[in-house]
Amino acid sequence: MSEKETRYLQRLARKVLAGKASEEERLFLEEYYNVFERKPGIEEEVTEETLKHLQQSVLDRIHNRINVRELPRHSVSRNWRRLAVAAVFLLVAGMGLMFMIRKAPRPEVTRQAPANILPGGNRATLTLNDGSTILLDDMKKDSLVQQGGIQVTKTADGLLVYAVAGQQSASSAIAYNTITTPRGGQYQVLLPDGSRAWLNAASSIHFPTRFQQGQRSVSITGEVYFEVAHKPAQPFVVTAGETTVQVLGTHFNIMAYPNEEVLKTTLAEGAVKITKAGNSAVLHPGEQMQVNDRLFKVVPHVDLDAELAWKNGLFYFKNAGIETVMKQVERWYNVNVQYKGSIPAKQFTGTIPRSATLSELMEMLSFYDDMKCVIDGNTITIQ
Repeated sequence: MSEKETRYLQRLARKVLAGKASEEERLFLEEYYNVFERKPGIEEEVTEETLKHLQQSVLDRIHNRINVRELPRHSVSRNWRRLAVAAVFLLVAGMGLMFMIRKAPRPEVTRQAPANILPGGNRATLTLNDGSTILLDDMKKDSLVQQGGIQVTKTADGLLVYAVAGQQSASSAIAYNTITTPRGGQYQVLLPDGSRAWLNAASSIHFPTRFQQGQRSVSITGEVYFEVAHKPAQPFVVTAGETTVQVLGTHFNIMAYPNEEVLKTTLAEGAVKITKAGNSAVLHPGEQMQVNDRLFKVVPHVDLDAELAWKNGLFYFKNAGIETVMKQVERWYNVNVQYKGSIPAKQFTGTIPRSATLSELMEMLSFYDDMKCVIDGNTITIQ
């Protein structure tokens, strides 16, 4: 299956999960996969006649389940023709993929530890202005922390919410909080101004419990996705190391891990201004700024699905080397990776749910190459 065909199926699956797919699209995806589920052992009988039978099987089941009486005649004809072409095209491509995977030898993933390593989850530490800490995963739902005139609440779905409890004078002392996620953790916070931040694993955000007039300033490490409340008279400024990002109201992602060579700011909506060492540039939706000591570059037309996949519960690899992949694995599963022998040059493309266990993930990755993975405690050795 080509990358284009794979991406079509991935986009279609995301639309279905988000409830944005049409009835035809939902039925097509469902019936496409049902063909393989109902045909165990099909890898042993892949003939031209079988392919034609499967293609027609998909088309017949989709056609029988679409209520054509509810659609205009011209719409049914046009949509059916388009759907039929897509079904035949993807089914033939998919047969090749299923055949290769089922015929391939099972990848060698050896586990030395008795228990599998589970994926990360909602784990973080809240550090208050006085230096005291609260482990947020132990904090009860709907519980309340009072800081002067600020109330901090953990909702039932794990969101940390900051809200002003009463009138605040301009002379009131400003307290600062820090939320830190460990390796194997992630968290969401609703900031005092109504902006929302998603923290990836091994990340932090430092912010005031009350923003002063004129500017809203926070600092981050690691990777954080922001949806900034629109307040034109009060710009929102994010600092990551020596780089600053200034916005009014927008959606964007900053990846600033210390073990990554490049700091990346990716814009999904609105506009942001990036500044570092006297250089500045304005980003537009779909663009990414890449920055390090030698680089200050705007990259147009980046793949937003790939850059924001972590926030949507996915690993998304696109022509990624094994070292790039394993950096994400280290952070999400709280493991260490080492290599024996030469590092495989194979590149990976595809999506994997971040809900997969470590062994499941490594088995999926191992299908790409004849590498051997040994999981011993919290150490992965790739040979």
